[in-house]
Amino acid sequence: MNIRKALQASAFGLTLIVLATGAAGAQCTTGLFYADLKANFATQFIPGVVDLISPLIASTAQGCAGWQEGVVRIRIPNNCTAAIVLAEYEGLPQGYTLNLGDSPTNDAHGGDGGSTANDAELWVHQENMSVANGSGIASSPTLDNPLISQHLALTDSALKLVVKHQYLSWGQPFGFLQTPSSQNLFAIPDPDPAVAQADKRAIYLGMNRVIQDNSRNGCGLRRVLVKFQ
Repeated sequence: MNIRKALQASAFGLTLIVLATGAAGAQCTTGLFYADLKANFATQFIPGVVDLISPLIASTAQGCAGWQEGVVRIRIPNNCTAAIVLAEYEGLPQGYTLNLGDSPTNDAHGGDGGSTANDAELWVHQENMSVANGSGIASSPTLDNPLISQHLALTDSALKLVVKHQYLSWGQPFGFLQTPSSQNLFAIPDPDPAVAQADKRAIYLGMNRVIQDNSRNGCGLRRVLVKFQ
């Protein structure tokens, strides 16, 4: 018997219909997370899959009164291959508005605080997106910072990010990176023995701030939706 759940997400101008069947155990888990960074609202539908690890607080960035910031841990379920982040912007972005990283200590500088050798990350500063590879991989010991940089038209616009093992895409306009040989992008699962088993498939998302350092923040990221495939 099918179970139908409907989530009205006016933030993205669409209605997401989530279907689960009796064979759901073989399908990708639906672990939706939604946040509105002006309404001070965030909700997760399956706790432990997508969680706020730094709760929403008022932004301290100059000129950002009325905005919130926070950090999310995204644990990609074993039966899913990708995490999808949909980010909606309001007005002209200021400062650091998005930081998607493989490490809980990424900070939009490239590299991290030594949490894991697999520390690739993407960040958005103003309307510029940058990606840095992992800095501690034996086959690629050199940190490329940035590995790629691209100007995006984000004023009153949106950005879609897809993260898979050694793969990252963004749009619009669509672009992607994949590193099957060098293995220096997102590692899902993370083979580093220093990473706890529960976080082997985790990535991290800073919203209107970078992941590790809340003094590097900004505003303009209005709404975020996280889902899996």
